[in-house]
Amino acid sequence: MGFSRRLPLKLKRAAALGAATGVLGAILSLAPPVLELEEAMGLRWLFGRRGPVVPTDRVAVIGISRDSAEALGVPPELDEWPRRLHADLIERLSRLGAAVIVFDIIFQEPRSPEDDGRLAAAIGKAGNVILAERVVTEPISWAGGDVWVDKRILPIPPFKEAALASAPFTLPVVPVTTSQFWTFGRGAGDIGTLPVVALQAFALSGYEPLLAALSSARPALRGRLPGTREEVLATRSLENVVRDLRGAFREHPELARRVLAGVGETEASERRLLEALVAVYAGAEHRYLNYYGPAKTIRTIPYHHVIGPMAKPDEELALRGKVVFVGYSESRQSEQQDDFISVFSLRSGQNLSGVEIAATAFANLLEQSSIRPLPPAAHVGVVLVVGFLYGAALAWLPTVGMLVLAVAGAGLYSAFASWQFASSGLWLPLVVPVLMQTPVGLLAAVLASHRSLRLQRERIRRVLGYYLPTTAVERLVEQSVEAGSDRQLLYGTCLFTDVEQYTSVSERMDPARLGELLNAYYEVLVEAVRRHGGEVSDMAGDSMLAIWAGVRPDAADRSRACRAALAIAAEVEAFNRARGADAMPTRIGLASGQLLLANIGGADRFEYRAVGDIVNTAARLQSLNRVLGTRVLVSERTLEDVTGLTTRNVGRFLLRGKTEPVVVHEVLGADAPPAPERAALVEIFAAALDRFQAGDWAAAEARFEQIAARDPGDGPARYYLGLARRYRTDPPSAWDGTVEVGVK
Repeated sequence: MGFSRRLPLKLKRAAALGAATGVLGAILSLAPPVLELEEAMGLRWLFGRRGPVVPTDRVAVIGISRDSAEALGVPPELDEWPRRLHADLIERLSRLGAAVIVFDIIFQEPRSPEDDGRLAAAIGKAGNVILAERVVTEPISWAGGDVWVDKRILPIPPFKEAALASAPFTLPVVPVTTSQFWTFGRGAGDIGTLPVVALQAFALSGYEPLLAALSSARPALRGRLPGTREEVLATRSLENVVRDLRGAFREHPELARRVLAGVGETEASERRLLEALVAVYAGAEHRYLNYYGPAKTIRTIPYHHVIGPMAKPDEELALRGKVVFVGYSESRQSEQQDDFISVFSLRSGQNLSGVEIAATAFANLLEQSSIRPLPPAAHVGVVLVVGFLYGAALAWLPTVGMLVLAVAGAGLYSAFASWQFASSGLWLPLVVPVLMQTPVGLLAAVLASHRSLRLQRERIRRVLGYYLPTTAVERLVEQSVEAGSDRQLLYGTCLFTDVEQYTSVSERMDPARLGELLNAYYEVLVEAVRRHGGEVSDMAGDSMLAIWAGVRPDAADRSRACRAALAIAAEVEAFNRARGADAMPTRIGLASGQLLLANIGGADRFEYRAVGDIVNTAARLQSLNRVLGTRVLVSERTLEDVTGLTTRNVGRFLLRGKTEPVVVHEVLGADAPPAPERAALVEIFAAALDRFQAGDWAAAEARFEQIAARDPGDGPARYYLGLARRYRTDPPSAWDGTVEVGVK
């Protein structure tokens, strides 16, 4: 039953913590700084875990470098290279059977007419050359002020007219990791960027099947597009084809599905190429780069290995059917003219060149292997689910289990995200689930557990406080205590109380009324003990045991115990006056010394109690009150170094069951000197006791008679008067001043 009652509460706490962790993570995951951190840290970590991979063999880079300039005998600056070299390069690449030649070089100014003419002729003859464009941002005056727009800077007309197409490829130039590239937009608009145009050029072999499928799905497109691949090449209308296809796929989202269904039984490799092309036209305008590795991971051939005296044989170059990108690619980082920080830069120490990134982007589009971040809704959903599972599971465990789960959960999720990234390019969020939700969920779970434990402890304290001393309750609450194992050897004072004639009181009352009387009576006693810093250790019937204990003897504790005894005596007297016939006159005994606080018992029944000689001594002193007619008796040790009390020595007694006598004092008052009459009687009593202990029975009798005459209520004086008279006629055989009493 107890478990079933606790279960819903624990489930609610787990659900609440899970929901809070999930929602917090979802909110954080949408914050731009966190998204930037996800890209800077999470994406880098995923690439690091995956490591380099083998890129497609259908793309290669021809690298322009200082080494090539030296081998070709030309200046190191590309602007000073004779353009006939590029013409020679195109002619050689054409002979080698390159499918598409892409120049990541800006030809925006005319140079030598002869060289420019030869290069234009080589471009036109090859028929598969794509040139790069520049994009500049310029202001345009508007009614509301200047508006900054992107402007394309085309290659010079002879090259532009001869080329199959031209397109820009804009990348960041600030020192941050380059993670994305444009397919459309950022200066290119719907004509596409360099990798997109290169892909369409490479896919012209499947142009007719694509056009047939497009025409079937959208007959109006047939009149807008060239009818054959040869017409595209002859009219140099590739850019128009790209623009028109992009517009069609954006205008008709269902077109992608219908086109892929319409290509029918196309050969597998050609179908994959068409699928890649459709994915570009129907997809987003930017993609995340799926880097294959550090610089030169994509096959890079030095420029001078293709032309010049150091040119390699055709079979060694093996460029047939490949898309070849031409651009800067130095072997030494310090000489690289256009370098970009990639996720592999820190590992290799070398950034990637712009042409390598262009080739990487093309390869990603061709293989449909660009990194795929989750859509915003799915991203938030994953963070919500992971956060909920984290929070709910953490709330269900103890602290050590929380730590284990946090580490194991973060590790398993990271491993799963790494596997997904490596196998399919899927980019799952890492920073929020691992670096934010895990520690935040752990902290929240620990705090919630701590709060729950604190509330539970408070409930335990409140309940156990009715039955056990405060120190015992604290130890039971703060630590796991096995039965019989919690033992403390301390120094302290025990205060024992007992009610006179309790049996007769209980005889004349019904149990319910007696219970009410005892509750009211103990309320007085317990309040007085706690007010003076003590703890009630035990209550049994009409008796109470209270203790003041510490690791070493303390006069202050003993003084507080004595003052508590006086308070109990006074307050019980007031209680009795109010109760009339239901009075509970109380006797009090105190003793000081060593005691043991421990769980005492056996089998499955234990009690936390004080154990030691002083407990028994306090009980015997309480009983001695009945013999002497007193209310508060204490052992002499209890009064050591205690000041501010009025006391008197009432003798040395051998209490029942003890082998050593105890010097006993009566506590008469506190913090005020006694009245002169009382002080005189105390002085006479001390002298009488001295004579009694010396065995001068006659002198002792005379003095005790004097006290009894002046104060008939002085119980110790009457007691000793009787003993003195008896001993005067029948003295004890051996006398050392100790009185042996048989009361229990």
